[in-house]
Amino acid sequence: MKKLFTLLFVFLAALSASAQDLQGKLVIGKVFYAGSTRLNGATPKNYMCHLYIELYNNSAETIDVAGTYVAMANSDAAANAWAATDMVDDKAGMAVFKQVFQIPAGSPVLMEPGKSLVITNCAIDHSDIAEGQVDLSTADFELKSANAAFNFHSDAVPAMTIAYSANASQDFINFMNPGPDGIALFKADTDIANCAKTYKKGKDSGNQYLIIPMANSIDAVDIVYQKTPSANDKRFTDDYDAGFTCTAAPNAFNCQAVARKVVSNDGSRKVLQDTNNSSDDFESLWNVQPRVYDVKEAASMAEFNAIEDGKLVKLALADARVNAFYDLDGAYYVEDASGATVIKGVNLTKGTKLNGYIVGTKSTTDVDYVNDPSQGLEYTLTVQNASWSAYEATETELVGTPMTIAEAAVQANYGRLVTLSDVEITQIGNGMNKQLKDVAGNTMKARDLFGVLPYDYEWPAKATSITGVVLYYMTGWFLIPISAEAIVTNATGIETIHNSQFTVKNSIYNLQGIRLNGLQRGLNIVNGKKVVIK
Repeated sequence: MKKLFTLLFVFLAALSASAQDLQGKLVIGKVFYAGSTRLNGATPKNYMCHLYIELYNNSAETIDVAGTYVAMANSDAAANAWAATDMVDDKAGMAVFKQVFQIPAGSPVLMEPGKSLVITNCAIDHSDIAEGQVDLSTADFELKSANAAFNFHSDAVPAMTIAYSANASQDFINFMNPGPDGIALFKADTDIANCAKTYKKGKDSGNQYLIIPMANSIDAVDIVYQKTPSANDKRFTDDYDAGFTCTAAPNAFNCQAVARKVVSNDGSRKVLQDTNNSSDDFESLWNVQPRVYDVKEAASMAEFNAIEDGKLVKLALADARVNAFYDLDGAYYVEDASGATVIKGVNLTKGTKLNGYIVGTKSTTDVDYVNDPSQGLEYTLTVQNASWSAYEATETELVGTPMTIAEAAVQANYGRLVTLSDVEITQIGNGMNKQLKDVAGNTMKARDLFGVLPYDYEWPAKATSITGVVLYYMTGWFLIPISAEAIVTNATGIETIHNSQFTVKNSIYNLQGIRLNGLQRGLNIVNGKKVVIK
């Protein structure tokens, strides 16, 4: 026992002088430990090559992290695990670790303020291999494992040093999925392998783990078993992490990470939360791209519209319909059951239904440039990296929701597809804008903003129905038609033909402006003309 304390004292003394410079500055910013599944049903199904640890400079000064140790706590099953509750008597103030990696020493490894350092098993682009489309080709360090399952390396990315591994064959980041996976950062001027060692709890043979004093650790994060999160799984005492974290999804290979919350911004530098309590400091993050933080999730268009501007958002798509496209602005108007929003930076197709999710940045524009009555707000999701999104598109009918003008011309309907009935149409000014007036005397404007009408198109004086997207444009509410066929006229001259004699390949609508798959008995609107089928 005397030898144990002597070794720990020597190590602690060597640690004290070098670790203090980084305490409160270098933090564990993100841990992607859950893994994901291979794309297209490839086997083996589960994928772990893209796991990574991300360190973050949470200070306003440049720091040198050369020689920093990244230690992985033991992850044994409860009966054999050295847990936080076991760190008493001769192990007081200690923790037990199965692996210790080191950022190469000898030359400076500088981290600028607000910058990350990414350590991974395989520093390649995994986008075409596994769910999450994780691109780690820009990682800073990788484990150059000889294991065939992890032997996908980049010659351009330097290797982490393996300072210690309880199992010599495990020369890779050996995360336990789905936990526990405690991680601690150290710095020392002595060989960390000289620390005291122990077997699994209750064992006197087999693999040996390092016992390392925690008093001068730089940072520590307790990741517990995610299916049944409990403080009983903690590897570090509350002095070094007063809480614990894990991913939100209870299943393994869930394509989630744990990441520190963003509490503020100092210019372009994100300030991450660091209160020494992972229960408060960390959140489960769906988007596992390196160097990305603060990804919000929205289950609907309405939820997305309410999110703070500037946030990266994963927008769930549930039968979301692409109503229209405005090519001058590169904007798609997309609607689900809760409302509508604008999506930019990705190629969609008008008249399709989307299911899946799109990831982009939220912004809000007040498009009422004159009156500014706090209406006419355009909510936009702008996609920067299309590979982060995953959705399926299928054809669907563009059917507007029947409304009166008074019902349609409100903020809640911005971007929605609406059908107005029995409206008079008159010209305004130079004729680019039209005024629509319904039987109740309510008015709103119309304009061919999407460029869907023929050059020589003549607007009718009256329409049985008109289907379009509700927008606030310049100084008022507009209904923007989605096609010439969506403006159903009161034209006289009804043609009567037999269904057996008529074949049509173009658009067919009923009097309510609803597009039909084929002719039906009674009155049909075919290419803007009334046709009766008997």
